[in-house]
Amino acid sequence: MTTRGTVRARCALMMGAVMMGMLGAVGCAGSQHPGEQRDPEVVTMEGALGNRYVPAGAETEIIARLRIGSRAPTTAHRPPINLALVVDTSGSMDGRPIEDARIATAALLGTLHDGDRLAVVAFHSQTEVVLPSTVIDRGRLDELRETVSHLEATGTTDLAGGLRVGLEEVIRHYDPTGINRVVLLSDGVPNDATMIEGLAQAAGERSIAITALGLGTDYDETLLAAISQRSGGQFHYVADSAAVAQVFQDEVLRMSRMLARNLSIELRPGPGVRIESVVGQPTVAADGSVRVAVGDLAEGESRDVIVRLRADGRREGAVVEVMDAVLAFDDALDSAGRFERRVFLGARSTMSPDDLASGRDEAVERDAARMMAAAVTVQAIALARGGELEQARAMLSTATAQARRSAQAYGDAELEAQASGMAAVEESFESDSAPTSTSPSMPPAAYEAHDRAMSVIQGN
Repeated sequence: MTTRGTVRARCALMMGAVMMGMLGAVGCAGSQHPGEQRDPEVVTMEGALGNRYVPAGAETEIIARLRIGSRAPTTAHRPPINLALVVDTSGSMDGRPIEDARIATAALLGTLHDGDRLAVVAFHSQTEVVLPSTVIDRGRLDELRETVSHLEATGTTDLAGGLRVGLEEVIRHYDPTGINRVVLLSDGVPNDATMIEGLAQAAGERSIAITALGLGTDYDETLLAAISQRSGGQFHYVADSAAVAQVFQDEVLRMSRMLARNLSIELRPGPGVRIESVVGQPTVAADGSVRVAVGDLAEGESRDVIVRLRADGRREGAVVEVMDAVLAFDDALDSAGRFERRVFLGARSTMSPDDLASGRDEAVERDAARMMAAAVTVQAIALARGGELEQARAMLSTATAQARRSAQAYGDAELEAQASGMAAVEESFESDSAPTSTSPSMPPAAYEAHDRAMSVIQGN
């Protein structure tokens, strides 16, 4: 018997092959090697451990934090934008949501510059290209606004078809020196989600990030978050359709301030050390190392990557070579090529309780606790959506208690707010508002907690 997982894997491979074929003619960005052109030096990475000491003679867990940051560029530069806007126009968008979507789409045109590209794709029971990828000419804005003003709500939710066509529009005009993006807006659960994550994965591998926006309280938050993470994009929850225009504009502003694209970190553990997880992030393992896709970095942004490792026991005074981390990215300021940042993290083995107490870095511990709470929230909500309510409640109960202990220990109001959100989700899963096979919508508390959790994971 063929399992659902096998079907999804085959679909992902098939869609990946299709995307590779479509992109074969445009090549890959950032093919230069470090040193061939000047590094603008606007991307930084630093590393820290939760404790610079480990207990001697005992296997122990080690927490590492890698912080990717940005510096303000010395020169102003705006990379060209090649954007496809993919809008859910199914029947559930009828009324104010579709009207706000029209207004937001028209307003988006005014935020783009001459020479940028925009495509608008609508999906319902079918997919239609409302505006083929078009070079923006500010002298034609009224004409373009008229073209996109005919969005109408009807039919079901063929999200897969809309996403595929939106990607095709970007691929046709792929700019290896620019920002190639899809912004996806949906307010519902798709007709068939089988092929969607495969599309997102293939898009990310070809440097096309997808920003996924969930509107209202009926969309599939687990799927939209997976789309954003697998493609290297962002996820946002939009509670009120009146805010869609501002979200669109904020996303274009972020693209215009892009410093680096296609960031990924390779983690290489030292001898006797194993990577247990990269908290909240999908990873790819190869040859003893782990790779994490980080997405893109705009001016003023930062990302934290929290790594849980386990080290074998060492003798007193031994140096523990914990991990090498190599960050690779494409420069988006001058298209100067692909560059690297490297960090080595090491600890020392000790029998001294005083060393272990003095070696703590509470900031790293606190950031790790926030990230772990966020990751559990997302995982529990995914379990509930899959029908595993008891397991989701148990997971949230344990995590909430841990988050509250940590919040009290560090005096952290943000972590306490995360704990309160998890408790509210657990409580909502015990009520009539919990999702079922016939009513897949999640309770409002779940959407709010999921949004807070994704903000922590994405560094927003």
